[in-house]
Amino acid sequence: MTCHAARRVAEFEQRLHRDRRDVSDALATTVAELDDREGHQPGEFVDDAATETTCRLLARLQERDRRVLAEIEAAEKRLVMGTFGLCEACARPIAFGRLRALPAARYCVMCEQAANTTPQ
Repeated sequence: MTCHAARRVAEFEQRLHRDRRDVSDALATTVAELDDREGHQPGEFVDDAATETTCRLLARLQERDRRVLAEIEAAEKRLVMGTFGLCEACARPIAFGRLRALPAARYCVMCEQAANTTPQ
């Protein structure tokens, strides 16, 4: 591995570590908020409706954070295995700019677009 490649790997390791910490912190906050809301005692209808809406929103945030955390963990595994930066669909390198913007990217832009295009 060249010195330049090693620097890039280290950059992504640090970025994924930071992202993991941030998402884990956000997830812990969301879980605490949900626990607090679920312990809510029934009150006025308006208060109960607001609490229910808040709980649904927090549950969505929790699910999103869990998915993001799983993607970060998968990217960290790809780093260890030496497959980080390779598209899982076509096995070509993912553009450096894309990885910088989205370090957990699994697919190159072309394969991502193809996967998200639905025939009509």
